[in-house]
Amino acid sequence: MNRDEEKITLKNVKKKETGIDRENNLYIKEFLSYLAFEKGNSSNTIAGYERDLRIFSEYVNKNLTEVTEEDIYEYIREINDKLKKNSVLRKVATIRNFYKFCYLNKIIKEDPTGMIKSMKREKRLPEVLSLEEVKRIVDNCKHTPGGMRDRLIIKFLIATGARISEILNLKISDVENQNYEFIKVLGKGSKYRVIPIYDSLEKEIKEFIHDYRAKLKGADETFNLFPRARRENFWKRLKVIAKNAGIEKNIYPHIFRHSLATVLLSNGADIRIVQEILGHSNISTTEIYTHVEKSKLKNIYNNIKLFRSQEHFSL
Repeated sequence: MNRDEEKITLKNVKKKETGIDRENNLYIKEFLSYLAFEKGNSSNTIAGYERDLRIFSEYVNKNLTEVTEEDIYEYIREINDKLKKNSVLRKVATIRNFYKFCYLNKIIKEDPTGMIKSMKREKRLPEVLSLEEVKRIVDNCKHTPGGMRDRLIIKFLIATGARISEILNLKISDVENQNYEFIKVLGKGSKYRVIPIYDSLEKEIKEFIHDYRAKLKGADETFNLFPRARRENFWKRLKVIAKNAGIEKNIYPHIFRHSLATVLLSNGADIRIVQEILGHSNISTTEIYTHVEKSKLKNIYNNIKLFRSQEHFSL
């Protein structure tokens, strides 16, 4: 944090209160948990989000669920005069992401950032795994009830592109359908969607339910396919599994979603079908994966050009 940001934190809050109330603290913690365990953001990124939200919370000095569009505009005007453009962009993006999360999770009824003009910045392309890397991760799951649970969760993630929260909330009835041809997931906005799964996964689902699930703690207390499964605990185990598999990339549950979308599009799948599978409300969200493929093609093209120049080829 630079000195200008410190001034905003300490001098320009409307009241002299320095802490946020208990409710705001809970909202922020829930959002940070989502960033860590579902999105896989780094600790430094999460710390930045937390710092920006606490500064904003102190400035508006009200329950974050009661913040209005005008409150946010007033805050933007305040920081515009004191901070560099990149710092303003980051803070506004934090607020927008926070309220998008709150809206999708029904913490608020309306998103106060909905009409605020987006400040454009270059989108970073999502990192993806190769199928060989996915196989190495799957193969490193232990042959124990817990290990087989994690193995099936990972296979669901890469086979369906579903969010980790959607997979962990699956009921047995969501997978025990006609010949195990699809799963039914409850997505954002409390909307169900049906996702097809590949044939060989049927055997593994049946094997897990009949041979391993009953041996997990809490199996007799719930109809959930994965009893007592928490995304933060799975995320930690996934990190260990990937490390043991020799994967050096930043591994988090959402990377399987990115990977499936990229594989589908690179193999000619219609973008509308991919949008439906992933449950994207806006196709522009799905289109980011087409840019991943374009990025790969550009790298290949550049390598070819380099090779040709070395061999004295000319077009």
